[in-house]
Amino acid sequence: MKKKTREIKVQDKNYVYVINQKYHQGVSKINLSVSLKGQKNAACSFQFCTWDDPISGSPLLVGVHLKKTASDDIEDFNLNYPGIVKQFIVYGLENGWRGSNRIEFSDGLEILEDMGYDVLWLKAGPSPQ
Repeated sequence: MKKKTREIKVQDKNYVYVINQKYHQGVSKINLSVSLKGQKNAACSFQFCTWDDPISGSPLLVGVHLKKTASDDIEDFNLNYPGIVKQFIVYGLENGWRGSNRIEFSDGLEILEDMGYDVLWLKAGPSPQ
């Protein structure tokens, strides 16, 4: 996947982010890296590790339906959606990132759980059709 830096405005500040993905033996490793515009050396990174479907690809990048555990509502989830990226920027800001320091969150699926999503099936693998 080609790197493509994208811009987003959150809480009156301009950020840039890039999503990178690596595949290895049925495993998808995704990195979401966010920084203030012009300060790419002070990034906030989120690592996601999930299964990868050989036909459709990584569920977090092609889009999946995730259930919110508190309400049982089903939401469309895709890391390419700016609204989803915004949630991660806010999470980073609320958990130690100031925009001037480097920080890495190594388990993005755990963060999704903290945000109220049911992600157990993303850890276990796709369900048989």
